[in-house]
Amino acid sequence: MHPHCIFVVGLVVLFSSARIHVEASVAAVSDVFSRARFDSASGASVAATRALRANRDADGDEEERAGLSVPAVEKFKTIFTSSKVTPEQLQSWLAQGKSADTVFTRMHLTKAGSWLFFDAQFSSWVKYVDDLSAKTSNKGMSVVSTLTAQFGDDALYKMIEQAKDIPRMESLAMRLGAEQMQHWVATRKDLDEIFRLFDLDDAVKNALGQYRQFPLDKAGKRIFSNPKFTAWVKYVDEMNVKNPEEPLSMIPTLKKYFRDGELLRMTESAKTVAGSKSIATKVEDGMVQFWLSSRKTPDDVFVELGLSTTTKSRLDDLFVAVWIKYVDAYSVRYPDTKTTMIETFTRNFDDVRVAKMIIAAKAEDATNTLATKLESAQLEMWRGSGKSADDVFELLKLYQTQSDFSHNPLLNTWVSYMNAIVTENPSKAPSLLSTLEARFSDRPLIQILEAAKKFPSMESAATKMQTETIKGVFASKESPEKVFTVIGLGDAQDNLLGIPLFSAWLNYAKVFNKEHPTQQESWAMTLHLNYQFPGIESMIKKGMQDLSTVNLAKMVERAWMKEWLEWWEKSPSNAFSLLHLDEAGQKTFASPKFKLWAKYLNDFNQRYPNERTTMIDAIRANYSDRQLLRIFNAAKQDPSTEKLASNLENAMLDKWLVAKENPASLKWTYDGLPGIDGIIQRYSKKFAAMSGNTP
Repeated sequence: MHPHCIFVVGLVVLFSSARIHVEASVAAVSDVFSRARFDSASGASVAATRALRANRDADGDEEERAGLSVPAVEKFKTIFTSSKVTPEQLQSWLAQGKSADTVFTRMHLTKAGSWLFFDAQFSSWVKYVDDLSAKTSNKGMSVVSTLTAQFGDDALYKMIEQAKDIPRMESLAMRLGAEQMQHWVATRKDLDEIFRLFDLDDAVKNALGQYRQFPLDKAGKRIFSNPKFTAWVKYVDEMNVKNPEEPLSMIPTLKKYFRDGELLRMTESAKTVAGSKSIATKVEDGMVQFWLSSRKTPDDVFVELGLSTTTKSRLDDLFVAVWIKYVDAYSVRYPDTKTTMIETFTRNFDDVRVAKMIIAAKAEDATNTLATKLESAQLEMWRGSGKSADDVFELLKLYQTQSDFSHNPLLNTWVSYMNAIVTENPSKAPSLLSTLEARFSDRPLIQILEAAKKFPSMESAATKMQTETIKGVFASKESPEKVFTVIGLGDAQDNLLGIPLFSAWLNYAKVFNKEHPTQQESWAMTLHLNYQFPGIESMIKKGMQDLSTVNLAKMVERAWMKEWLEWWEKSPSNAFSLLHLDEAGQKTFASPKFKLWAKYLNDFNQRYPNERTTMIDAIRANYSDRQLLRIFNAAKQDPSTEKLASNLENAMLDKWLVAKENPASLKWTYDGLPGIDGIIQRYSKKFAAMSGNTP
């Protein structure tokens, strides 16, 4: 045969053999590595070898690969050279500058397939590539470049991932994984492709499926803490570091699986977990940047996040925080189309609803700062549009409650706007307030002035006008109950006793009753009508804590109990509970309220002799005998309550006698209580005497 023909035949054999080996090895990646792990653990390599041989015959599709760039003559030489390459040969090739692809082929590594990492010569080839790279200073040369050309991204990635599970290969696999990531960065591999390569599409579907009832909460934590998701985000970061002029966003990929609101809800829950907090924050920031690059207006995002609906109109909604971040970023990126938060809120709601949202948010620590900022912005917006105090009064629809602003929080918003006007023009304070006198009756006028007193710009003028108005109310000779309401004492809550005006009103009620003997009004009843039981109890409790109001508190308490007696006919046992003595436990008899209750008991028995109640009966209605035995024992240790406790203990024994309680049963029932033996002994004597038996 002609030598040239021999050469051609050799090439055909070479190429055919190479293709068979590569195709079979790619198809066998997963199975071979699973068997290799078994082989590493048990030393049984025969089964793995048979599996490899069987899989080399398997059919299947494979991804397109670039293939190794090897001169034909080098491929031909491979046919006639041994796979055993000596260090001297490698040094010779290094001196000649043979490429990594060429040496890979000359070492017959193309035939190793999925067993490549197990091949004894593989580490020698890796060292050769490193040496060649150092010699030529070619940063683009890498082990992964050759392996990718041989196997393709997907198969190589799976080989590396599975090699990480084999202890003796872990170090090499980690290196190859890092190099593969850098190779992808250099070649700008598509984010979607890597997302799928990492099986993150399946991870997302599985997480959402597993947590179907509350997917956005738990699924977010699971997805963002997934190591592969972390690796994918790292790839995006490295891509952007290498290519700052053409940054990539992870958001388009994620939006294939989630809506904007779903993504943000997931990030919020994931930020509560240390392991996923930084990733979740990056996703959130990425969302903001994606909106910016899409030139979405703050109004667009506001609506898209569902913030324009009434159910979302809360400043503590997590979407609001993200939206505010976007408004700031948008104003910086597009200063010519700058917008403000308050303008967007107002466009989507209205002035009244926004003002109410602000008031509610100011009451919460978490949103107070934001609400205060929005409140100032709202006032500035109104000032900027030239609105007068009357305009804002109408805007807030305060005319609907202008006879009494007690339950309208928007009064403070309006007075705040008046303050904004006066702050700019201090000389306007007297004239602005004086116009109110002709417009409002005493009740709403005093409420407005009370709110105005809180602002330094109006304090002096408002205080003076309020004092004159209240004098006029007192001079009107109206009933104490009506005056109480008009001068605003019904709005003081538990601060009532500390307000000087309350003492003035008490004096007014006293004078009124003296001058109108046929129209007597009880100041205590007025308190009851305005504050009811819980409110009066609260004001007494607070008043007792301040030396300046303690006497007033005691006076109200006495009047309160007199009310129980005269108007409501509260039983002593009921009064005991109303004074919370049933919660005092072993400190019951030492409580100051017990003395108050004891007086109430005596007064009740005198006023209602037919309903006379003993102290022990009233107490037993609130405590069980077992509880009382403990209370008696504790009280007898205190000299100030010892006698009372002993007397009540004897009274309870008398009750037992009347009920003919059996001493043995009592001993069994109360066995173990402190001092019970002595009590049972005394009772037994009384019981025996009553029965006429000698104990």
